[in-house]
Amino acid sequence: MLAQLQNLVRHIADTEVMPRFLSVGGSEKPDGSILSEADLAAQAAFADGLRRIIDCPMLGEEMSEQRQRDLWLHNYEGLWVVDPIDGTTNFVNGFPHFALSAAFIRHGRPELAVIYDPVARECFSASSGGGAYLNGRRLPLVRQEKNCTAPWPVWKSNICVRANFPAA
Repeated sequence: MLAQLQNLVRHIADTEVMPRFLSVGGSEKPDGSILSEADLAAQAAFADGLRRIIDCPMLGEEMSEQRQRDLWLHNYEGLWVVDPIDGTTNFVNGFPHFALSAAFIRHGRPELAVIYDPVARECFSASSGGGAYLNGRRLPLVRQEKNCTAPWPVWKSNICVRANFPAA
């Protein structure tokens, strides 16, 4: 499944995001962040493609805050979490520092994740228990006695999500 997710993210970058780089502007969302046509096109492509990998709901950054909250708090067995363009402000201003990201969460724990920088063509990927990779090369991991947990909460659209990836 990780290879399928990598292929999908790369495909969306190639077909929906990069053709719009340097050619679209952005508008301000109610929360003050920037939204572009490329974000919406990529999120729609994720919604279509992810269900072919694992058929479950998708929480996308470009959804309304209420919809995001409803999806997160529903406690689905599985949930896709997507940021179609992480770094939209950079994207719309022509700065080549942005990425596409997608993760599959099962019972509140991450199982698969891909972060892809289409400018540098760097694809970071990981699976629970399967290691972490950069462009197919395994990254060295430091083994820890217990789960690796971020020392601070990560805030997204007023939903507090604590990062908690088990050591791969």
